[in-house]
Amino acid sequence: MKIKNGSEVVKKSLTTLNAFEIVLMACIMLLALSSFFIKGEFSWQNCIAAISAVLGVFCVVLGAKGSLANWIFGMFEGFLHIVICFYTHMYGDFLQRIFWNLPMQFVGWKSWRKRELSDHTNRVKTRYMTWKQRGLTFLVVAVMTVLLGFFLKVFGPWMIDTLHGILPDMQFKTLKMDYDHEAQLWLDAFTTVLSIITLYISVKAFVEQWYMWLVINVSYITMWLMSDSEFSFMTVAKYSVYLINTFYGIWMWSKLAKK
Repeated sequence: MKIKNGSEVVKKSLTTLNAFEIVLMACIMLLALSSFFIKGEFSWQNCIAAISAVLGVFCVVLGAKGSLANWIFGMFEGFLHIVICFYTHMYGDFLQRIFWNLPMQFVGWKSWRKRELSDHTNRVKTRYMTWKQRGLTFLVVAVMTVLLGFFLKVFGPWMIDTLHGILPDMQFKTLKMDYDHEAQLWLDAFTTVLSIITLYISVKAFVEQWYMWLVINVSYITMWLMSDSEFSFMTVAKYSVYLINTFYGIWMWSKLAKK
């Protein structure tokens, strides 16, 4: 099946959702709608955040059950999240999304097609990493986090000044360091690096990705709670639901690894 037939995979995946998955998706949709009332205004920022949240939860819930359709939703959610990061100055997340996350949605689709189970459910055959692979992953994450953190600390302000010069009519907030807190910078670096590595592990269909997503979701919630952005409410809500879904993913992928 080629990418152009992705609509068939999406349709099949949505018609096989169980009660837990439906409730989980309904929760994020209610949160998305409630954001308009809590903010007291209808803005394009809230609209984008709400749509991104809905697409994102479809992506992660379908990913938790090993469905190929998660890559389809990931393509659209990834694009909208790029817009959000651009306007909130999350530099590390912005670069990771535009140069890695979005392209990898297409790579993931192709990779999972090769490992698709033969039960006609459009699900992937999962597996476990070796201890050597786990150790190497930990080392790479640690080194890359330090390097990216210092890069963002030194060049972050320059990046936003450059963007402002290219797009002078855009509204950028004025901060000495374009992060609300020093800790937010390092969390941004850590979650960016870990997200890059975890997405690659996800493409390879390793069960361990879900333990890494557990750390990522907690880190993202912490980072966005530190932010005073108008996107904060919906983004925290989105990653809170992702956190619940992570435990579901651990359980489901452990089962798929035995098939």
